[in-house]
Amino acid sequence: MAVLSALPPLAMQAGANRVVQGVKIEHVCGDPSLPPDADRALRRRLVEQALRALQTSVEQPTLVQAER
Repeated sequence: MAVLSALPPLAMQAGANRVVQGVKIEHVCGDPSLPPDADRALRRRLVEQALRALQTSVEQPTLVQAER
C-alpha cells in the first residue's frame, strides 16, 4: 500500500507502509498557487513517486519525499 499524505506520521500510525509526502493539508496532490502547467507537473511527479514507492520493497513504514 502507498498513501499520499500531507500528514505522514498519521498515515504511518494508521498502518500505511509506504507514505509519499504531499504538499499541503488542503491540497495534498497539487498546489493551486502555481500556474496550471506547473501544478499539473507537480501532481504528476507525486503520483509517479507513489507508483515507484509501490515497486519498492520495504520492511517497515517508510516515508518517501517526492521531489518538487
